[in-house]
Amino acid sequence: MMKVRSLFLCLFGGLLGLVGCTVKRMPEGSLVRVELTRSGTMAGYEWYGCAEPDSTGVFVLRAMKESYGPLFQKQLSHETMNQFRQIIEDEKMFKYKESYRPKMEVLDGWGWSFRAKFSDGSSISSHGSNASPKGDGLARIQGLMAELIQDGIQVEFPEEEN
Repeated sequence: MMKVRSLFLCLFGGLLGLVGCTVKRMPEGSLVRVELTRSGTMAGYEWYGCAEPDSTGVFVLRAMKESYGPLFQKQLSHETMNQFRQIIEDEKMFKYKESYRPKMEVLDGWGWSFRAKFSDGSSISSHGSNASPKGDGLARIQGLMAELIQDGIQVEFPEEEN
């Protein structure tokens, strides 16, 4: 009976390997970096936000307050980084595909990218052009960044027009 059971488990495991069935799970480590960009038809990012540790280990958010605007900066707590991690978990962003594209060709439009890194060495990376995943994960990450940066200090000035 034990040999039959072992043989069955071995065959089942091999079958799963052939099918390529992988279960994506939420990383175990704490969130150490989260970045979200959105691009439009103009040069540069329409919107950019990134929270990561600076050279001293303090978490810093650098983000835009408005489309194509300058960058602002604000220090963040570990608790705030946990809020981002909770959004990733609640919205199952760890299950995002690597790339999203519409079924039909679009010659003009928008794009986005999302990256997250964790203390256990794992990471999530996803991007899209004129298509995005289901759910509100991207909007919630951008919304939290936009809310947090409102009292940040400006660190990059827009280019002067001639």
